[in-house]
Amino acid sequence: MKLEDIIIYLKQNYKIILLALLSSIVLVSGYIYWNKTTVEENISYSTVVTNTESEEKIEKNESNDVVIVDIKGEINNPGVYELTKEKRIKDAIDAAGGLKENADTSKINLSQKLKDQMMIVIPKIGEQIKQNSAEQYNENNKKTVNINTASKEELMTINGIGETKAKAIISYRENKGEFTKIEDITKVNGIGKSTFEKIKENIEV
Repeated sequence: MKLEDIIIYLKQNYKIILLALLSSIVLVSGYIYWNKTTVEENISYSTVVTNTESEEKIEKNESNDVVIVDIKGEINNPGVYELTKEKRIKDAIDAAGGLKENADTSKINLSQKLKDQMMIVIPKIGEQIKQNSAEQYNENNKKTVNINTASKEELMTINGIGETKAKAIISYRENKGEFTKIEDITKVNGIGKSTFEKIKENIEV
């Protein structure tokens, strides 16, 4: 086809060609807009889902960190307090308004971390109250010792743990950090699986 013929054809059909071109532009623009809207909606939905999941995770973690303790005795504001598991007995005392003048904390481990449902009794000077120690009782009424907070003497009350092993336990937790489960005690030098089997019913973390 000659150039002159092409020019004549375009002049005769320019309206149809222009309409087709405009239709193509409209279709392409509509497709691009639809795709952009869909992508934005998906991003928005993903953001909402992610934020919701993050908030739920934060709330779950916060609820797991909360402990409720009962503090009584020679304390200014005795009662039930909600704190976090990273807090210690000293923090619970502060939350309860501090000690009374005749309070005796000489036998209380103020650095002991709090546990849920823990009861803290602050005795008067000269009053004997055997609580707040690392000694607890399990469901079978067997005495258990918290290997994260027990003193050397308390550890030595465990059948099979002498002075050397008690010192090794204390040295381990001071250098390596607290035990996360009772099985971790086998990481202490001198305490193997056979010793663990003997003492596992009498220890806790």
